[in-house]
Amino acid sequence: MSLAALAKSLKPTTMFDRHPLSKQFCENFPIITLDLSLVANKTVHEDQEMTLNENLERQIRELGDAQQKKTNVKASMTDWFMQDSSKGFQWVCNRAMELAAENNPHDLDMIPYDCWGAIYREGDHTVMHNHWPHLWSFVYYVNCPEGSAPLLFDRCIHPGKGIERVVPKTGLMVMFPGWVHHSVPPHTGEERIIVAGNLTINPFSHIKTLENRGLGQWRSVYGSRGNVKRL
Repeated sequence: MSLAALAKSLKPTTMFDRHPLSKQFCENFPIITLDLSLVANKTVHEDQEMTLNENLERQIRELGDAQQKKTNVKASMTDWFMQDSSKGFQWVCNRAMELAAENNPHDLDMIPYDCWGAIYREGDHTVMHNHWPHLWSFVYYVNCPEGSAPLLFDRCIHPGKGIERVVPKTGLMVMFPGWVHHSVPPHTGEERIIVAGNLTINPFSHIKTLENRGLGQWRSVYGSRGNVKRL
């Protein structure tokens, strides 16, 4: 099975919520924002006189709904790995990498795992989910008119204030840990266009570290849960 096919077969889960050993925790987590509007509004295609956001919007519209609302995003959504073929999506991923590097508690070798675009129209929404085991998740608002549906952090509830949320603004990037549950309520009004993705540890760097420790041959052997042997 190819990596792309495997990624499409995986679905985020909240199964740990139902685990008999689950405990309720109250922890702080970072919600990092960065306004990229000044950079994004610069012309990037002189022959077409298009800004970065205009170019991203054009691509997302042309690609259409590749997922047919079969993911947690119940809106028109592109393929998963747009950073592999689009310089515009690569640009967004690079900004996310820089933002993550500034906020990581330790130095890490990271890569963008996936990156996609979506258009939310009237009634479109995203069900609550998380992106575990990815390190960071991000969303970049390509074109979000005033009144666009917010990004909700469903498990972060402030007494008297309700659920923690971020109000979309064109040119804004939002980043948060991949394990954090989030959703988007039903959208109303003009189209809400975004780019989103995940950052993960570079697996090749991880493998090299294991090999340097002499653990290159270690792998789990299925049978007893948690049992690990060297073959």
